[in-house]
Amino acid sequence: MNEILEMLSHTPNFFGYFVMGLCFLGIFFLAYTRTTQYDEMELIRHGNTAAAYSLVGSALGFSLPLYAAIVHTASAQAFVYWSLIALVAQIATYYFLKLALKDVDAQIEADNAAYGILEGGISLVVGVINAACVA
Repeated sequence: MNEILEMLSHTPNFFGYFVMGLCFLGIFFLAYTRTTQYDEMELIRHGNTAAAYSLVGSALGFSLPLYAAIVHTASAQAFVYWSLIALVAQIATYYFLKLALKDVDAQIEADNAAYGILEGGISLVVGVINAACVA
């Protein structure tokens, strides 16, 4: 019985971090999709796999530091701080890729899956590094 009460005592923290995580994921999607020069959701609705790969890779790259922040920080304020850092890192990664691969936007719009996988993969790798820095 004590074990159940102990678990129940952590329920507010669970819901607090869960809701904050979902809110930050929503903020990320809004910020990221407004940053890119193409409409990911419209492209995905029309079957563009490159846009899907890119967006999912970026979302995973953003989510990993959120995971690390929840596991390794002791306060909601620290979670918010690291979430904002993760958001900036993913947006910066997109801009870096635009500089490095001049035609990345056009290739995503043209449904070049290789570009989508590359962009999503690099975003994921940046997220892994970012999460390691939080830990």
